[in-house]
Amino acid sequence: MKITELRIAGFKSFVDPQDVPIEPGLTGIVGPNGCGKSNLLEALRWAMGASSARAMRGGEMDDLIFSGADGRPARETAEVTLVLDNSKRTAPPEFNASDTLEVIRRLKRGAGSTYKLNGRTVRGKDIQLLFADASTGANSPALVRQGQISELIGSKPQNRRRILEEAAGIAGLNSRRHEAELKLNGAETNLERLSEVSAEVERQLASLKRQAAKARKYKRLSEEIHALDALIAHLRWHEAKLACDTARTQLDEARRTVEEKTREDAMRERERIEAGEGLNPLREAESVAAAKLGQARITLARLETERKVAAETHERLDAEATRLMEDIEREQDQKLEAEDALAHAKFELSSLPVLNEAQNEEIEAETRKALEDARTRLAGAEKAADEAQERLSEVRAQRRASEENASAQRRRQSQLSSEIDRLKGEMARIEDAVSLVGRLRDAKAAEQDAEAALQDAERAVETAEATLNSTREAETSAQAPRDAAQQDVRALEAEIAGLHKLLRKAEGPRAPPVVERIRTQDGYEKAIAAALGDDIEAPTDRSAAMYWGGASLASQSLPQGTRPLTDVTEAPGELAARLAQCGVVDVADGERLMAQLQPGQRLVSVEGHLWRWDGYIRTPDAPVSAAARLEQQARLEAAEAELPALTATYEAREADLVAARDARQTAEVKLRDLRQAIAPAQRALSEARNRVSQEAQASERAAMKRDTSGEALTRAEADLAIVNETLAMIAPEGPAEDETALETRLAEARTMVAEARTAEIEARGRLTDITRGREQAAARRDGLERDIKTWSGRITATEERVARLIERRQSAASDALAAKARPEQLAAEIENRSNEVEALETERKRVADQLAEKEAAIREAEQAARAAANAASEARENLAGWKVKLENAEGRLEESVEIARNNFQRTPEGLLAIAEAGLEEETMGEFTPRDAERRADELRRTRDQLGGVNMNAEEEAEELEERLGSQVTEKEDLVAAIAKLRQGVDALNAEGRERLLKAFEQVNEHFKALFTALFRGGQAELRLVDADDPLQAGLEIMAQPPGKKLGTLNLMSGGEQALTAAALIFAVFLSRPAPICVLDEVDAPLDDANVDRFCNMLNEMRQRTDTRFVVITHNPVTMSRMDRLFGVTMREKGVSKLVSVDLQAAEELVAAE
Repeated sequence: MKITELRIAGFKSFVDPQDVPIEPGLTGIVGPNGCGKSNLLEALRWAMGASSARAMRGGEMDDLIFSGADGRPARETAEVTLVLDNSKRTAPPEFNASDTLEVIRRLKRGAGSTYKLNGRTVRGKDIQLLFADASTGANSPALVRQGQISELIGSKPQNRRRILEEAAGIAGLNSRRHEAELKLNGAETNLERLSEVSAEVERQLASLKRQAAKARKYKRLSEEIHALDALIAHLRWHEAKLACDTARTQLDEARRTVEEKTREDAMRERERIEAGEGLNPLREAESVAAAKLGQARITLARLETERKVAAETHERLDAEATRLMEDIEREQDQKLEAEDALAHAKFELSSLPVLNEAQNEEIEAETRKALEDARTRLAGAEKAADEAQERLSEVRAQRRASEENASAQRRRQSQLSSEIDRLKGEMARIEDAVSLVGRLRDAKAAEQDAEAALQDAERAVETAEATLNSTREAETSAQAPRDAAQQDVRALEAEIAGLHKLLRKAEGPRAPPVVERIRTQDGYEKAIAAALGDDIEAPTDRSAAMYWGGASLASQSLPQGTRPLTDVTEAPGELAARLAQCGVVDVADGERLMAQLQPGQRLVSVEGHLWRWDGYIRTPDAPVSAAARLEQQARLEAAEAELPALTATYEAREADLVAARDARQTAEVKLRDLRQAIAPAQRALSEARNRVSQEAQASERAAMKRDTSGEALTRAEADLAIVNETLAMIAPEGPAEDETALETRLAEARTMVAEARTAEIEARGRLTDITRGREQAAARRDGLERDIKTWSGRITATEERVARLIERRQSAASDALAAKARPEQLAAEIENRSNEVEALETERKRVADQLAEKEAAIREAEQAARAAANAASEARENLAGWKVKLENAEGRLEESVEIARNNFQRTPEGLLAIAEAGLEEETMGEFTPRDAERRADELRRTRDQLGGVNMNAEEEAEELEERLGSQVTEKEDLVAAIAKLRQGVDALNAEGRERLLKAFEQVNEHFKALFTALFRGGQAELRLVDADDPLQAGLEIMAQPPGKKLGTLNLMSGGEQALTAAALIFAVFLSRPAPICVLDEVDAPLDDANVDRFCNMLNEMRQRTDTRFVVITHNPVTMSRMDRLFGVTMREKGVSKLVSVDLQAAEELVAAE
């Protein structure tokens, strides 16, 4: 097969499709560095199946796709096509049906590459084997990339053997051998895995056999346990039947006892009701007295609050009067400033010159008369000058030729006409003085408006600053109360959190202890803790491990002089029996009364002492966690009750602070905005003043320019009139008078004209100044009058504000005086209310004492009633207990029947037959229910000790035996396949070894000849080293250039090494020519003489083989020896292009010419 064409599209820098024909002979690739010449070699190798992106000078395969350049977007695909000539039908059979083979490799970004051969998708392995069988491929030594000669020189002998394998044509053989070895390794791995699986199956089979024996024992034990369960159910049924009979007898006796105790309880209850008569009136009287006392206390507290508020009001009003006085002083200061400004404006107005309108008109009339006189004199002078000029012109005209004089006058006339036209146009462009005066007036009005706006902004800033100061004071005043309230709330919350933490129970869900439901009077916490001790932690929930279940009240009473804890405590009913037998006594009476205690009774003191009926005594010094817990619980409740009020106070203070802060922030924003508004007002005033100045200057400039242009126009018109008259008076006669006398006369006349014109200009200027001065004086007078009006208005407004402030201060002073007397009035009323509260307290105490005596009598009756009720309750409980026992016995009896029916499908009597079937008859007679249960438990433990039992072990063992047999057969098949694969590998090795040795001899002979031809003498040879097996041996190069010793390649110079390596490559071509050879800058290290030898050898290779050579070079000598050249250019940055020149055809064309 021959490679005839290379097509590239989107590969690296070749973005556009490029066709590279690969024709017989030498094809050169030239171009500057970096233009993409080596990309052609990489495209060729990539199309042959190269799989390493790093070998293609890329990080990953997607780097081979054109990545974009200036003006060129990146591509998504890269495609390289190789066209092969298969006319000799040397391709593998599956691809050998066509004369031309087209191999296409296409890479899509992010999706990998695909191979096609003549349009059919194939594997990359198929393409690699196709080129390997043709003695080429992506890694063929015939494709010499840039720097590969150096790698060949520096590589180890083992790596050089690849060149020899290519020469032997066993690259495809090696691939097939590698595949066979992979299959062999896979088969051996499968054999090892199968052996391991078989061993595992054998172990499982042994285990299943042991499990089968265990299953048989499990069945035997289960049968005996079933018989014992039947016996136990029968015995339990018999016991339940006997228990039912006993419970029915005792239930009848309990009913009779309940009837007796119920009658006694009813009698005691009537006595208790009689004792309780008259209690409600006393309680109502006590409530009325307490309500009156509470109302009096509330009134007293209200009066105290009013007195405090009155004092604060007096202080506030004093402060308000002081602040108003400061405001009055500030307003008066502002009034003084305004009066000063007003006086200054009036003084300036009075300083202005006072001219009445009659005087102004008289001065203006005199000035106008002087102007008219000056104009008259100017007219007379001009007339005299005209006459003199006229006469002189006539004389001169007579002296000179009439035509010349007329020509000169006409030129003068033309000039003057042009000047007049120019001056008229200039006059037309000058702005009208009236319009300029109007603009000046508007500018002054804008100045006054801007000044007024600035003053308003400054006053607004002053007001905003005052407001800000007041809001800051309000915020500062609100900050301290808020902080104090916040500190109180946080302190109380911290205390509550600490108490919760102390009172928190152990982790995990538990019922709340009874201590959380106890409420006692103040001071009795230690007494309750001493009476209950650690029992206070128990809950009333019956599902807890320990709990208060409640008990009936005992009939025994506490010693005389003690007070039961039930009188000072609110607790759950479950604690009533305990608390009723605990009395509160003084410390001095504790030991004396302890001897009178009945069993179960105890005495406590408010300090925490404990005296128990059995002689046990505990002082408050002994640690009692219950007392501390009660105190903590009481403090927690008080703190939680106090927290809402403190929180409300804090929230109110916080709201006040937030309101004050919002007001302060609003004032700051307003002040900032107003201050920002001052700058624009100042700029507007400055701009208005600048505009006034500019307009005034423009008005003056326009007036001056108008006057100057008018004067020039007048002069030009006068001159033009003179010229016109002169032209009219020109006569052809000669001079009638003396020319000198006429010139003197004309000069005198012109002097008079100049003097008259000067006088006229001065008069006109005086008239203009008088008019302008009168306008400016009027404008200044108007401004001062406006200022006087403004300052007068400010003084009036200030006086009004001062009057209002004085009125407010007087009102505040009178209010303060009135508020000062209010606390004294309230003090007397508070004293009266205090006396009333003392009287009410005395009355409430008297009623409370009567109520206590009545309640003591009621308690005695209630104790007797409770004792009777307890006795009745105990009788009822005993009755309920026997009812429960009967129900339980009947339930057990029914349960026994259900067990027999559900578990054994028999009646209780029929269970004996099941027991007899599974147990020995002698053993059954010895069993009680408990003995039978113990025996069944022993058997169950024995059965449980067996662990997990596989009841299907026997069936599973049979299945494993069948599986083991099939694995043995499979193992024998694998052993036969491995032996066959080993034979195949050995045959491939033998063939490869034979072909390698034969190729070695051929390549060695060719190498010797080529080395001698290249070096023109010397000798060289190849040697197999490092191993006896040629397939594992390395290839060493021994060379002796002319005049040197025999040595390895490493001992030679760079040029000698390059020529020697080239000789080796070409020796391979001669032994097994590849269809294509690419040499990428192989001649780079050679000098010109060696390049010439290299080119001669290329020509020889071309003649001796069918290999098609592609040479990438920069050397001109090498270029000149090519049959055709392809130039690689990069006119566009990053985009490579191909151009071609057929040198052989060009030479033939030149020879033909």
